[in-house]
Amino acid sequence: MISVEEALKLIKDNTRTIASSQVAIANSLGGILQRDMLSSVNLPLFDQSSMDGYAIRYSDFINNNVIKIKGEVAAGSFYKKKLNSGDAIRIYTGAALPEGLDTVVVQEKVRTENGCLIICDPSLKKGANIRIAGSQIKKGEIALSKGTFIRPGTIGYMAAMGKTKVKIISKPVISIIVTGSELIKPGDKLSRGQIYESNSYLLVAVLESIGLKAQNILTVKDDEKEIYMALKNAVHNSDLVIVTGGISVGDYDFTEMSLKKIGVKNIFYKVKQRPGKPLFFGKYRSTLIFGLPGNPAAVLSCFYEYVFPALKIMQGFKEPFLSKRMIPIGSSYDKKNGLAFFLKGKIFENIVYPLDGQESFNLSSFAIADCLIYLPEVSENIEKGQLVEVHILP
Repeated sequence: MISVEEALKLIKDNTRTIASSQVAIANSLGGILQRDMLSSVNLPLFDQSSMDGYAIRYSDFINNNVIKIKGEVAAGSFYKKKLNSGDAIRIYTGAALPEGLDTVVVQEKVRTENGCLIICDPSLKKGANIRIAGSQIKKGEIALSKGTFIRPGTIGYMAAMGKTKVKIISKPVISIIVTGSELIKPGDKLSRGQIYESNSYLLVAVLESIGLKAQNILTVKDDEKEIYMALKNAVHNSDLVIVTGGISVGDYDFTEMSLKKIGVKNIFYKVKQRPGKPLFFGKYRSTLIFGLPGNPAAVLSCFYEYVFPALKIMQGFKEPFLSKRMIPIGSSYDKKNGLAFFLKGKIFENIVYPLDGQESFNLSSFAIADCLIYLPEVSENIEKGQLVEVHILP
């Protein structure tokens, strides 16, 4: 049995970033940029007005020259005629600045008389209200660095540069196998001794919450052959396999036995923690396998603390672990040296409160938790107001 810290190090040491793929930018949300992206254009593409108003030569304003309105230009069009000193153009937001003009006066700061422009803006500066070509990014410059997390704004930025495709680190192929003869689908009729299966639902949901999807989801009975075949197919066709249940030492716990038979390397089994002590982590070629306990609250705790960082590393994230903060605890908590604890918690006014229902089977606390309180293996009897390490749930 190893410590939490040893388990995390072993996961980090045995997890690699997976291959990259080229996708349409519309499908790249949540991805990680595989390489630097250079801008193929200047942004803005041309000098353009940032306001509705009038484009002028600043020298005409400074010298009190008569300024005549010669025409107009709207966004999407370009004024082609030659403009001389004393000429102005009515211009609209986003329109290209006509050649020779260098300043835009907003429409609220002018009046017109007999086709001439009267400027009522004594603070007007040269170049006012103009977006200069290339002021955001110049052609050939690095617009987005390798490792950038693609957000909605990132997609918009790429589209503005005219990009249609982007090379991102591929999202892992994930399989979920839930074991247990007592499990039935929610909505089906319960027989005595049966329970509703929830692990696949919570795992699918937590994956979707971080932008991932399980490609294969299977529920199998506590049958050695059935578990073996499900695991064999999964390890050959997945980047990461999550199996819940059957990992303990009971007569019907066939998961570890099946993994060994398949040839999965046992990197560690059992961690000095609560919940989730019978946690398995192994590897088959490049496929990672996590064997989680069957109790649903233990499943979710182990996912956040161990599977989550592995998935982040596979996708190329620079910081794979849950965000951490040191926060005062709102109530005392009895604990003995020997096991690390992950307590479901709720943060209120910068104080974290351990929730009721900390048992490994109890999901009621996870239904409202926004964090996990980490109490290290060597810690004992936590006092109210003591600073504790808090892992923020995504």
